[in-house]
Amino acid sequence: MTDIIDFYTAALPRGPHSEVRLIEEIAFLEARSREAARRADCAYERSLARTYVALLNARRAELARLKTH
Repeated sequence: MTDIIDFYTAALPRGPHSEVRLIEEIAFLEARSREAARRADCAYERSLARTYVALLNARRAELARLKTH
């Protein structure tokens, strides 16, 4: 799980590909979040679902910041 957190908390590449990457990551995290929430029948899976939601919110905020600059 730390690999996932490390990947999603690393700095984004700059340039024209950063917005595309964020959109792709958001789509991935939305799908994973839905799946984790659907299967959240133990503490680990509930924790995983919360982690995906937190990462998703962070990526959405980054995309919003990127679009305002």
